[in-house]
Amino acid sequence: MTHRIAIGQVGMHWTTRENMASIAQALRLAQAQGAALCAFSELAITGFHRQIAREAVPEIVAPAVDELRRDCARLGVGAAVGAPTFAEGGARFISHLLVDERGDIAATVSKQGLTGPEATFFQRGSSRPVGRVQGLRCSAVICREVEDLEQVSQDLPHGSVDLVFVPGALRQDPDKPRTDPPEYVRRIQRLARATGAYVVQTNWPNALNRPEDSVDGGESTVASPEGEVLFRLPRQASGVAVFTLGESRFDWHPQ
Repeated sequence: MTHRIAIGQVGMHWTTRENMASIAQALRLAQAQGAALCAFSELAITGFHRQIAREAVPEIVAPAVDELRRDCARLGVGAAVGAPTFAEGGARFISHLLVDERGDIAATVSKQGLTGPEATFFQRGSSRPVGRVQGLRCSAVICREVEDLEQVSQDLPHGSVDLVFVPGALRQDPDKPRTDPPEYVRRIQRLARATGAYVVQTNWPNALNRPEDSVDGGESTVASPEGEVLFRLPRQASGVAVFTLGESRFDWHPQ
């Protein structure tokens, strides 16, 4: 079966309302271009910035997720999108929601590999479930979890998934010599080979807390199950890419 996939490499905003407008626009464009599924970045619904405490509350996030689910059902398009999730006692998680074409949440993958600053506000996830979206077995490896290939390989043994999303804000290490491709791309290639899955990495094209970090934003990367880099999206550019899974060309729609 041929699968058309979209990547919403859309710019980050300070409010959930603004981010949801960009997500809705990207979903409509993806559906119009024949895509069955659209992938977004880490905490795409709220944005990932210094105002996260203001935005990452149930009364803001829950209506936004409900809106997203309705849009997916109406358009018949699946989505892989980052959002905070919540548990009893006030626990918050950095999660990636896999929403199927009926608007149902097929899986919620919560980030286990938190950075020190992230761990002051969020709690660690404890599992990496697989959900079926548009007939594809999907899961997520969130941002720098891609560095822990041993753990990910235990969670997602070779052949257990068809598509792995890597949402985040990955970039060149500024304290090390620049390489082409960057080390994080090589890790994406290793992840693809280890899981035997296509890997769709979705990078934020911009940074709000430190705008100077936007210089290495974007360039979302897609790798084949053999670890070949099929393509990388434009740097520092906001837009939607639509492609056929397995092919090395894409159609770019600036947003």
